[in-house]
Amino acid sequence: MTIRYFSLGRFAMREALSLIGVGAGDLVMLPSFICRDVLASVHERGAKPIFYDVDSNLQPKFLDPERKSKAIIAVNYFGFPQNLEAFEKYARSCGSVIVEDNAHGLLSRDENGNLLGQRTDFGITSFRKTIRTPDGAILWTSRAETQVSAQLGYVFRPKNARNIILNFFATIQRFTNFPLLNWVQSGLKSVRRGLTGSVVPSVDSTVERIIPGVPNPSRSSVKKFLKVNESVEISRRRNLYNTIYPEIIRLGIKPVFESLKDGTCPYGFPVFATADSQSKLSNLARKYRVTLMSWPDLPSEVLPTAPDHYKQIGC
Repeated sequence: MTIRYFSLGRFAMREALSLIGVGAGDLVMLPSFICRDVLASVHERGAKPIFYDVDSNLQPKFLDPERKSKAIIAVNYFGFPQNLEAFEKYARSCGSVIVEDNAHGLLSRDENGNLLGQRTDFGITSFRKTIRTPDGAILWTSRAETQVSAQLGYVFRPKNARNIILNFFATIQRFTNFPLLNWVQSGLKSVRRGLTGSVVPSVDSTVERIIPGVPNPSRSSVKKFLKVNESVEISRRRNLYNTIYPEIIRLGIKPVFESLKDGTCPYGFPVFATADSQSKLSNLARKYRVTLMSWPDLPSEVLPTAPDHYKQIGC
């Protein structure tokens, strides 16, 4: 596998689409349950995104071979391996190339031991979402080094003050079990609510068409990623998931995934959260010193007709 580092997964996705040959007027098929900013990778190539729906198990409902796309994106939601059989069948029928979106799946493997993000000719992972770094993403491709553009130069990116503060309190919380990080995050949400009327950060209207910043990664982020103790990180995330699972069941909240299979390194604990379960989840988050997250904004084209299970999923 050839590896290239980028600042954001969106830049890595854009590069994958470029290597596939996606250009003006081409179709790229994505799941309709996806963060809206991923669309910028498609639009910056001059291509048109088209959507396929996913069911409550986050599997594709139907991949229509009559809708012939240049590339199709398969998502490993929350680090759980997506079944690629339907995608492979679709790709064979219309000559599409599969890109494995593994933004949440750092260190995760499928039941055959294959590393997620490396099961197709192109895969991306955003390690900044798992490790506390200001930036950082990977493009994996089966193409030879000589067939891929050279690694972009590394840049110096000043540490974000917010990340420094959160890292500091996270370290204290980890060693003392005192919920300082939770208090700080709750305080930041309260401040945001007072200033904007919402605890969720406002979203720039251009996010579906323009990727912010530059694609060059920072050297410090890549260095931190390469120093990660993989076995320790995998054990930590799996143990936390297995600890929380019986409590989720006891509270009558439905997990998105019924079981944690061998090899899966989960990104959070995805559940179907109803209005009635919010307070229960908040109490559970405080107990285990973890953060509640809702799914990021859906694409503007999808949002008006999105099914209920799209709107209920959080972790």
